[in-house]
Amino acid sequence: MRDIKKISTGIPALDERLGGGILSNSIVLLSIQTGVTLIQFTQWNVPKQMDNPHIILVNFALPAVEFLERSNVKSISRDENTKVQRDNLFTLIDCFTEASDTVKKVDGGVIYQVQYPFDPNRLYSTMKQVREDLGENKSALWVFDSLTDMSIGVSEEELVKFCRRVFRFHKSFRDIAFYLLNWEAHEKKFRAIMNQLADVVIEFKVEEKQDKLKNYLQVIKGVFLIDTKKLYYEVEGSGETIFYNPWRESPRL
Repeated sequence: MRDIKKISTGIPALDERLGGGILSNSIVLLSIQTGVTLIQFTQWNVPKQMDNPHIILVNFALPAVEFLERSNVKSISRDENTKVQRDNLFTLIDCFTEASDTVKKVDGGVIYQVQYPFDPNRLYSTMKQVREDLGENKSALWVFDSLTDMSIGVSEEELVKFCRRVFRFHKSFRDIAFYLLNWEAHEKKFRAIMNQLADVVIEFKVEEKQDKLKNYLQVIKGVFLIDTKKLYYEVEGSGETIFYNPWRESPRL
């Protein structure tokens, strides 16, 4: 079994707020406000800080091809410090496509198509099978996009039960797991329970400043939380994310 250690997010300013990074057995909730430009650190920053990671994507949000393109999962640099095998980089559990249970090999990984994704027990069984097939000593990063999309076919009560079960499972393997959701789409009671279940909660929001919309993230909960101040950022056309102080005229790292 792997040791628990701190994993950098790849974003120094965020690591500083989190007390050095995210523990390698953490459940992280990413609360996404409607209209926010989401920084994709879960897909391409965090894996670069991990030792030979296998990325497991649970997708309710988009067609599989589009989801993989947006997640940019194949762009993880492969250097002497990131020893990732080309044919075993990721597993996509596709809950968006209506299809019978099938497994497809694709460039860089495998796609599992789930016939009944809104059945929490079936989905849990698929996730459990995928993780157990990797083995206990393999490092894994989970990205679940999203609980809000899953709630279209699952009640919030059932969703909480599912999360309690699957979060315990992640922790048994000491995996990092990122779960996306839109707080605005859920009841206050559900949000409160999810806050309790998660180790880290990061909110992504947008606000109007000087007649301009500005993106920021804010760490609401963390194991070693140091700073809850807003962290403003912009995503450039190249995909690079620039963090800055809001009173500066132009973004700076």
